[in-house]
Amino acid sequence: MEKDVPHYLGELLIWEIEDYLRARTARPERARVARIKVPSRSAAEAVAADLEAGGSFYAAARQALARGVAMPDDLFGVVTRDEHPEVFEAVPGTTLPPKPEGEHYLIIRLVAFES
Repeated sequence: MEKDVPHYLGELLIWEIEDYLRARTARPERARVARIKVPSRSAAEAVAADLEAGGSFYAAARQALARGVAMPDDLFGVVTRDEHPEVFEAVPGTTLPPKPEGEHYLIIRLVAFES
């Protein structure tokens, strides 16, 4: 049996919107994210350009590691509102612009809010 791709994508979008709206009323303190850690602003801009060109976040992370511009780090993690307040203003599925963190840059994609 073949999946109805438009219907599946519609369900995914509804799930993301419901998650976002629930987070607006419940004000979660934690969020699950995917992240790419890079050593410099130029590396962060290169990865961000790949993402803006329509590439998948996970493919961009894999390519950045293969090119040696991403630093070994956990791809998935949990962040708190105190650590990254900007994540809590986004809709699940959103990739945020590169953000300096110490001597490195992080590119974060919001996966879901935790309740």
